[in-house]
This record gives sequence, structure tokens and C-alpha cells, in this order.
Amino acid sequence: MNITKLILLGVFAFVTTGVNAAEQTCCEKAKAAGKDCAHPCCVKAKADGKVCEKCNPPKK
Repeated sequence: MNITKLILLGVFAFVTTGVNAAEQTCCEKAKAAGKDCAHPCCVKAKADGKVCEKCNPPKK
């Protein structure tokens, strides 16, 4: 029984970590790394003083 609980806990931890990483946009990942996003659409939007809506859609 204990091994089953450990396996389920490991799977749950892996899934929740993967979900959080998937929710970050390319710009958020670059900012977390201390860099600017290098995607061409994001660079162009930043030059125009905007945020790329393709990579950073409005959150609900």
C-alpha cells in the first residue's frame, strides 16, 4: 500500500509541475531567466511599445 501511495504522489507532483511550466508564456520564461524574449513577433511588439498578443493572449 505504501508503494502505491508513493507512486501516486510522484505522478501528482510531476503533473502539477508540468502544468505550471506549460502556463508560462515565452516572455515570462525569458523574464524569469533574466533576459528579453527573442521571438521576432515579441521583439517587434516591444519596439512598438506593445505586448505580443499571439504569444501573450489576454488571461481570463
